[in-house]
Amino acid sequence: MLPCLLATMAHAQAPPVPAGQGAAGAAGGASAAPTPATPVVPIAASDREAASRRFQSSYLLGDWGGVRTDLWEAGFEPTLLLITDPYGNPVGGREQGFTTYNLLCADLGVDAGRAAGLRGGRFDIGFSWNFGNQLSQDVVGNVFPIQSADVAPPGTRLTNLSWTQDLLDGALSVRAGRFSIDALYGQEFAGSNYFRAFTSVAFNAIPFSIFYNAPGPFGYPATTWGARVKVQPNDTLCLMGGIFNGDPEVAEADEHGLDFSMDGPPLGIAEIGLRSNQAPGDTGLPGNLKLGGYTLGGEVEEYGSTEESSGRYGFYVVGDQVLMRFGSVGDGRQLGAFGSVVIAPDQEVSPMPWSAFGGLVAYGPWAGRPKDFLALGVAYGGFSSDLRQAQRIEQFTDPSVLPQLFEMTIETSYGIQVQPGLVLQPGVQVIVNPGGSPDVDTAIAAGVNAVIRF
Repeated sequence: MLPCLLATMAHAQAPPVPAGQGAAGAAGGASAAPTPATPVVPIAASDREAASRRFQSSYLLGDWGGVRTDLWEAGFEPTLLLITDPYGNPVGGREQGFTTYNLLCADLGVDAGRAAGLRGGRFDIGFSWNFGNQLSQDVVGNVFPIQSADVAPPGTRLTNLSWTQDLLDGALSVRAGRFSIDALYGQEFAGSNYFRAFTSVAFNAIPFSIFYNAPGPFGYPATTWGARVKVQPNDTLCLMGGIFNGDPEVAEADEHGLDFSMDGPPLGIAEIGLRSNQAPGDTGLPGNLKLGGYTLGGEVEEYGSTEESSGRYGFYVVGDQVLMRFGSVGDGRQLGAFGSVVIAPDQEVSPMPWSAFGGLVAYGPWAGRPKDFLALGVAYGGFSSDLRQAQRIEQFTDPSVLPQLFEMTIETSYGIQVQPGLVLQPGVQVIVNPGGSPDVDTAIAAGVNAVIRF
């Protein structure tokens, strides 16, 4: 699953950088840039200048003295991202403590059009390194990870090895290789740019319960072999479908993302997306609505039984809507609402059969701080009654077992763009029923989510 990497593409639209969390990039060094190689697809001087401005405004190290623009012109787009989350819970939870957890991401995208004349093609390769101590896992004992970097156990991983081909002027996109159903940059399935404004993984980057109910190598940085097709016939409709290898062993930390087996079971996922007021020239308040479903093959034991079931499937709704603008159209300063509901009907094998979250995000609420953002969200996950009954029976022989009822996270945070490429996001989270048990005191966690794009 994806961490709270960035604030939102609606707030700072500057491809090919990650969505949101302001812009980035100090000025490059003073040394002269090397003469760029002639690209296979000619690049207009205005496009080169626009790319250089994006890099200057989107990365801590800017344009690398012109080198980054030279690489872009030749088709190569390197990115280096560091997320660090010093967080602690002074009260509540299983225990009290303070930890720092980190995620370092190194990626290279190759635009095959600029690099080799293969228009519409793109190759991506990426690696990640999680390190530090996980507050949720090691201290609090809650289910919704508190730190945005807490998307996988410590270790290094191959995260991306994929080819994307756009056809029909972008109306059709096919991606195949090794990737996940969410995305570090941009979006794949079940995403909203608003989700990225939060530190808690309860919100970011797609609904957490999809991964929780269909465990496997489906969320960044855990990736697996898969393929997806995206069809966008117009500015309002987007259809997506994908199939992925669901072998959970592929995601094991000691495999480092290098288990290339395809033992299954398969995960299938499909989505219909509707967009409003996002066509060129539209001035209305934009919104998004996504309706989707997933199914994970194979059979697993039912809770409290030796019988097996194949009922690991679910449905989701994701939506967001701009409510008002603080400035003019296109400057990204706005107040928006978002929400999501996930239903996994079979409580015999789905640990969290229903969950929901929603909230508000204000981007650039003050004219003097146009790249800052203020976020407030509430996430709720209800646990399976079948699982709870099995836990009550187990509790007779093991008193440490705590039946799970529900867990709720409330987060408020404020993202500050200190300078391009550096965002500090202090925040507070209230976790009710950590781990799902009413027997565990409500925890309050506070800290800073720092995102650095080099």
